[in-house]
Amino acid sequence: MPPGATRPAGAFSGATLAGGALPRGTLSAVVPHGPRTRFILLVLGMLGGGLVCLLVINTTLAAASFRINELQRGNVALAQREQVLQQQVTAEESPSVLQREALRLGMRTQPLLNFLDLRTGRVYRQPASVPGVPNVPGYAP
Repeated sequence: MPPGATRPAGAFSGATLAGGALPRGTLSAVVPHGPRTRFILLVLGMLGGGLVCLLVINTTLAAASFRINELQRGNVALAQREQVLQQQVTAEESPSVLQREALRLGMRTQPLLNFLDLRTGRVYRQPASVPGVPNVPGYAP
């Protein structure tokens, strides 16, 4: 191209692209970078925000899962403790254990039973022996 001639808008020469500067007298086509750059930054910002949100959600779910597992382990331990206590209560409710504890506390079996008539207020005593009925403590014929 002769010196002093102008190029059409948007046409670049190899010297312009390689050298970095436009020769004098050439028209430079200015490419607008504003809208494209803003759009790219917006997309990158949205992607970054989405990744941060996913990270927060994932962390929250992991913490909740850890807490659930911890509570389940505690529940199993409490269920086992409940079974042990239930076995102890069952063993201590047996008649032989109750009698032994009553004797240890000083309680004695009453040989005769007393009955109270609520209408009259009179107390009746069981006889020491009834013909044909064995004398068993606590048995009222």
